[in-house]
Amino acid sequence: MKQLATFSILLFLLTACSSKPTIKVDFNPETKFHIFTSYQYSSDPDTSFDANPIMINRIQTAIDHNLAAKNLIKHDYIDKHSADLTIKVSFTKQEKHNDSSFTIGLGTSITGGHSRSNIGVSTSVPLNSNTGVITKIIIDISDVNQAIWHGSDSYETSDDLTVDQTNQAVSATVNHLLANFPPIKSKSQQEK
Repeated sequence: MKQLATFSILLFLLTACSSKPTIKVDFNPETKFHIFTSYQYSSDPDTSFDANPIMINRIQTAIDHNLAAKNLIKHDYIDKHSADLTIKVSFTKQEKHNDSSFTIGLGTSITGGHSRSNIGVSTSVPLNSNTGVITKIIIDISDVNQAIWHGSDSYETSDDLTVDQTNQAVSATVNHLLANFPPIKSKSQQEK
């Protein structure tokens, strides 16, 4: 029983250590974010080899819902002056093979006469043998003159998600990423 409790604690610690925060945000602290009322998406197409316009649309839809709740109005892109902010989104996908495993040793003792023999059995048990996919969402926001906000966040899933599960994962990641957009300035910055 004591060994089972120790094993459970060890497994919990291994699982807890494997998840790290993935959100990264950077912004220009001199930007007066409160003056912006509208946004548009960049007209620059994603020309990467694995470009997926459906995934880009999914990310933009999640951004639209988030920014609408913050009273920002979406405009169609005409030029860089058609809205206060221009947003460019991208994403990457990377397969992650989980090779995590632990070994269990089982032993028995056979006693016959005066001789003693030991038999040992060892096996490796995978903690999770599924292939995972890490999807990283990147959002870049510019005003008319310069880049003012950059953020990225990722989520990890199995490679067999349904469309609804993918929509939920993207929406949750975008909401997490934009939770503090526009950024709140510290008191010393607000006094300037």
